[in-house]
Amino acid sequence: MSIFILFVIMNRETIGYTFCKAERLCSRSRFERLLSSGFSFISYPLRVIVYVSEREEEEFPARMAISVSKKRFKRAVKRNRVKRLVREAYRLNKFRLYENIPENETWNMLFIYLNDSIVKYDKIEKAITGAFKKMETHIKKDRDRNVVDTP
Repeated sequence: MSIFILFVIMNRETIGYTFCKAERLCSRSRFERLLSSGFSFISYPLRVIVYVSEREEEEFPARMAISVSKKRFKRAVKRNRVKRLVREAYRLNKFRLYENIPENETWNMLFIYLNDSIVKYDKIEKAITGAFKKMETHIKKDRDRNVVDTP
């Protein structure tokens, strides 16, 4: 319980610039739920699929996975390079996302790389920050739609 309280109090420095195993989307059931009932949008060169679920104790506010198609990049070296660039952009900018996630929610995300060539880091970082903004507006709209006005 104390770890969870400590995590909620974290600021930009302590959320920090890390990306640990617990922040990765590894669970098969969560992955299937994300693909079956998540919403998606494009923040070029990335397609982003997001699923919002309830947060369990001692859980990170967001989990992410990256997919790079073997059809686009035959060589694993290039696929891994793209995944490293996306992961780095996410790691350095995730504090922007964490500021907008409510305490009782976890956002599961999948970033799918769409381009046929490796783009520069700047474009990927811009796509990640744009995706964070789109996620925030879409989920706020969804929350407002679910709120029932009582007289």
